[in-house]
Amino acid sequence: MKFKTLLLAFLLTTCGVSHAGKTEMAQNITNYMETTYPCTVERVDVSTDKVTISGQCPGDGQFALVEVTPAEDVTETQSFRLRIPIDNNRFSLTLDRKTTYDEIGYDRILSRWAIVEATTGTDVLASHARYADSAPALSSPSELIPKNKKGVGAGLGAVYMQDLVDLDAHNITCNMVMNWYIAKSPVYAKNIEYIYNGQKYYLNGDEIASWDWHLSFYEQHDIAVSAIVLITPNSVDPSLSKVFCHPENTGGYYTMPNMTTIESINAYAAVLEYFASRYNGTGHGRINHWIMHNEVDMGSTWTNMGSQPEQVYTDTYLKSMRLCYNIVRQYDQHASIMGSFTHNWTTTSGGNYPTKTMLEHLVQMSKVEGDFLWGVAQHPYPQNLTRPKFWIDDALSTNDMDSKYVTFKNLEVINEWILQPENMMNGSVKRKLFLSENGTNSPSYSDTDLANQAAGGAWAWKKTNALPGIDAFMWHNWMDNRVEDGLRIGLHFYPDDETNPGGKKPVWYVWEAAGTERESEVLDPYLDIIGVKEWKEIFLLLHSEGRQLEGGRTYNIEAEDYDQGGQGISYGSRNTTAGSDYRTDNDGVNITAYQLLENGWGIYDMGSNWQVYNGAFLDSESKTITRAMAEDYWGSWFTYTFEAKEDLLANIFVKHAAPWKEWGNAAATGCVPGNNSYIVENEPALNWPKHYAGAMVISLDGANLTTTQTARPVAPDAYQSRGTNFNTIKSHPERWTSTLNGKEKTDTLWVWSKSGGNNDQSSICHDDPDYRNVLLKKGKHTIKVKSISAPWNFDCLRIDCYGNTSDVQDLSNNDIAVIKGGKGVINITGAPADASIYTTSGALAGTTRNTINLTPGIYIVKCGTQTAKVKVY
Repeated sequence: MKFKTLLLAFLLTTCGVSHAGKTEMAQNITNYMETTYPCTVERVDVSTDKVTISGQCPGDGQFALVEVTPAEDVTETQSFRLRIPIDNNRFSLTLDRKTTYDEIGYDRILSRWAIVEATTGTDVLASHARYADSAPALSSPSELIPKNKKGVGAGLGAVYMQDLVDLDAHNITCNMVMNWYIAKSPVYAKNIEYIYNGQKYYLNGDEIASWDWHLSFYEQHDIAVSAIVLITPNSVDPSLSKVFCHPENTGGYYTMPNMTTIESINAYAAVLEYFASRYNGTGHGRINHWIMHNEVDMGSTWTNMGSQPEQVYTDTYLKSMRLCYNIVRQYDQHASIMGSFTHNWTTTSGGNYPTKTMLEHLVQMSKVEGDFLWGVAQHPYPQNLTRPKFWIDDALSTNDMDSKYVTFKNLEVINEWILQPENMMNGSVKRKLFLSENGTNSPSYSDTDLANQAAGGAWAWKKTNALPGIDAFMWHNWMDNRVEDGLRIGLHFYPDDETNPGGKKPVWYVWEAAGTERESEVLDPYLDIIGVKEWKEIFLLLHSEGRQLEGGRTYNIEAEDYDQGGQGISYGSRNTTAGSDYRTDNDGVNITAYQLLENGWGIYDMGSNWQVYNGAFLDSESKTITRAMAEDYWGSWFTYTFEAKEDLLANIFVKHAAPWKEWGNAAATGCVPGNNSYIVENEPALNWPKHYAGAMVISLDGANLTTTQTARPVAPDAYQSRGTNFNTIKSHPERWTSTLNGKEKTDTLWVWSKSGGNNDQSSICHDDPDYRNVLLKKGKHTIKVKSISAPWNFDCLRIDCYGNTSDVQDLSNNDIAVIKGGKGVINITGAPADASIYTTSGALAGTTRNTINLTPGIYIVKCGTQTAKVKVY
């Protein structure tokens, strides 16, 4: 939006009106964020006693610099309390840092600065406002980087403190209700007199002593503390209740702080200043980060300021974050100011706000007013807090950025958001992301419920520890609490439990083992409860487009998007029906549109008519053909080139459609071999289309991949249109026919109909990957998809890409070597002691000093001081 348009709209809506309605105010805030103004405040520098503001005002007009205190709304104020005329073009002004407003001292480090133009006696914005870019460092503690991501939510006392040590937890939250610690008169048993900006206050000496004890202990044990800044509607000192409580508060457990008067701002800043200046690692402990209020997207309950449009509410919330930041940054330049949000991502209820929308506005406002060190404190509880099996129940927690919820099931969504450059501080510095309040529930203390809670804890840890955007996880609650609406989300039983008061629940032992050498031993047994074979299966890979593959994402390579080059170069197909208008190089390819296929297209009926053989013969009299001739006639092939941007491990799924009337007929009867049709060399009884109906082979860069498949349901000899006989076979996997043919592995993959009698064209894939742990080295690759016999309808390949495996070594002349052959072995020579071999999910596969037989895959070998990842073929 251009400046003149906004100026006209502003004058029209404010002429004769003292205050815009809330809806108008919300629109004004939106316009303010989107407007390109003619002037710019380029920098604000604050020293111990001065503030210097510099910028430029090009063009004609009468411009002035204005101060915008937190008590003023930048889009609504028409006459700012401080207004200094400035010359056109560049300017730089220096003012005293401390001043007095409303007979109360005021610190200008809290202010924004903007440029206005006077037209009809009204101040109209000609620039965005800007907060302080720099502030004096009154203390400079070094950054504490916690030993691990593990933490525990708010708790107090010696037992809790010792538990943190026992759990090896290095991240905690502490609830700090700020208006309980400050008063205008000596109302506490022990009072500490405190002067701030000339105003006398009294602090609760007993509470300060308690925090000294706790925070000193946490600092001594390298535990990072995140203070949760809370304000209750009523203060200990009744005279401060209205000073701290937002004037439009209508209830709720906590209130948005009142920042509408200089008196309120001073009191709020005073208590924050005291805590920031005391707890910065200079003798009383340290607060490392500051979480501003609680679950602000559910503001009506947890940070109430009455009914407000989202833009108005978020603008006020940002004022509180900025006020805290500009105080804290003087004492700790590494402290982040964290926004607190629930699991509601794009959904909301009860007149509250979607988290994603609020975050987007925080990003936008930060960009236009000068970015600062803020982060996200997310609470990704299950959708229903009472139900611990979120991996089953959380249907609305999906793997896309428009998911309704962000829970433990889809932490990848908030991880992806925090890693996007457009959401980073100044486009380059990742913001902190804490899971600052979360846990799984045990609906009762039955063995089943306790195991489900622990399984959820294991899942949550595995994801948190693997996702690079997440910095900490604070388990809530430390101990089950009877006032939490029946929830049992603690690591300990109720303190008054009849059988085990305050005892450790199974989830406690999960949390103790997390991040230690015992992690696999303790967490892996919960895989069965979750229903997966290895931990990497819990990760929801974000859908991505294109052929440049990266870790942590899933890609579809569509059947119809085969390489350019044409018949015999990028594909080989002899279908008699040429495709469609989808692409022109489709000679012999039947590309079919169908709405239930991925991308709406697929390759239909790859291969020639399975009922006859009209191909070449090795011997025309005996009708002998080779296996290669059979594949060439009844099958087809297509190539797909892609690039791995890093070394990857991939799981590959084949999505296909096999309508029963086509596949069932071919698999039941095929084309009977004989002197009048064909005979496969050395296999005279082999009915090729019957045996290989829908079978295929995939090769990577010319080498066939080994499938995970070991058995298949064989279609009955008697075809039934209803397919009930096949469904009986399909429902009993223990009766399936081996696909290994006496071998230990195979490169042939069979597919079959979704069910007997099912003739729709929708595509399916197997539950388990068809090809597991395929190593994709960085660079370009070509996959060749080859059908062995029709009928088979090919939809796409789904390629799930995991992690960076750049340290995978194919070693043959080192202490740790990979030997090919058989099931595969790891041969260890010169080992100083037994070597331990682990799977990539952390499970111990065995120990040895010599040779160990293993199935193909990637393993981590620890041998003395040497550690290496090796591949078994």
